[in-house]
Amino acid sequence: MDIAEAVTTEYREFDAETPVSKLLGTFQTHRDPGLLIGSDDGIVGVVTRNVLISSQHDPDQKARSVMRDDVPHVDRGDDIREVARRMVESEFTILPVYDGDDFAGVVTNESVAAATEQFLDAVDVSDVYSRDLRSVGPETTLGEVIHELRTNAISRVPVIDDGDAVGMISTFDLLEFTIRETNQEQGGNASGFGEGSVAGDTSQTHGGFGERAGVETRLLDLPARDVMNSPVATTGPTTGLGEAVHEMLDDDYSSLLVEIPSEGVDGIVTLTDVLRSLTWTPDEGGTRLQIFGTRYLTSMTREEVADIIDKVEGKYDEMDVIEAYVILHKHKERQRGSPLIQATIRLFTDRGRFAGTGEEYGDAPAIRAARDNLERTVLDDKGQTMQERRGKRSPEDAERLLGWWLET
Repeated sequence: MDIAEAVTTEYREFDAETPVSKLLGTFQTHRDPGLLIGSDDGIVGVVTRNVLISSQHDPDQKARSVMRDDVPHVDRGDDIREVARRMVESEFTILPVYDGDDFAGVVTNESVAAATEQFLDAVDVSDVYSRDLRSVGPETTLGEVIHELRTNAISRVPVIDDGDAVGMISTFDLLEFTIRETNQEQGGNASGFGEGSVAGDTSQTHGGFGERAGVETRLLDLPARDVMNSPVATTGPTTGLGEAVHEMLDDDYSSLLVEIPSEGVDGIVTLTDVLRSLTWTPDEGGTRLQIFGTRYLTSMTREEVADIIDKVEGKYDEMDVIEAYVILHKHKERQRGSPLIQATIRLFTDRGRFAGTGEEYGDAPAIRAARDNLERTVLDDKGQTMQERRGKRSPEDAERLLGWWLET
């Protein structure tokens, strides 16, 4: 299946000289995937909301200085699985589409999910959701929430109270709340540049009718319950993935928390998880390994990473690994020239799905830390409970699931 059915003309394009203040004001909901930056040569880059709120920007700064110019271009005839892979690997949720040399529109994570929704019930939520869930409590301060989001390179975090999900906070919620509150306090900046307060840089002033440092400090001390959205959308691990996607798209959600009956919240399923499921491709022999963020793999080879996965599988005779993901994120922090890397290893097995995350300076130490946490997850009692709930899936059954997309 090609991506023709997923192409949409619902996008916003700006000139490279557009002020950043104008760009920020165009992000009106948490579902806005990004803004295209065009020139006489066509689409030259994309600006995402996360880039705009990750640090403080001068309102007069130009779009060309904050855009990413490494956005992949795709063709209307490209296979939808390959497009999903490019989205996940590049961390873009919007890609420009061409019909030959002519710009034809865009594909987004939502348009890809919508185009494939009818096929997605071949797997269920338990096959794709992320179990390494990060969360905060209702009394966690806004400053701590921001630190959690940035440290873990995530865009949303659930608020958990005594095992129950009571709310959700996203980067969009933080931006919207901060702008609203600072405008109420002191008039703020008409350009909407409240992200300076989100960054917590109390040494800056931001226009309006006076100094906003005190406002920023008070906002950072507010509890999460004052910012979170509630109630929270949830689903179960046995829900068909197509059904979960339909709920996300129909009810304007970008994620669903996954709850196990009598156990509570166990993880989260996002549209990115859905895109990853589209990248599954059957081949002959061995464990399938996919590495996302390969540009951060500098001191290890793909073969060495595969060997780590094989050794994990070899320790557990009753577990057959069918698919393995290694996901790498780089933080700005460095030590002796080595960047801080967050590595996550996720295994799709005949016993269910397992994950481990680690952070270290350098790709090799981070991957080894993720491996150690993965092994602890495999031995965790929750994993045993999940196995009993789902029953043991044979390698043949798992193989059929992984081949579902080609069969359709």
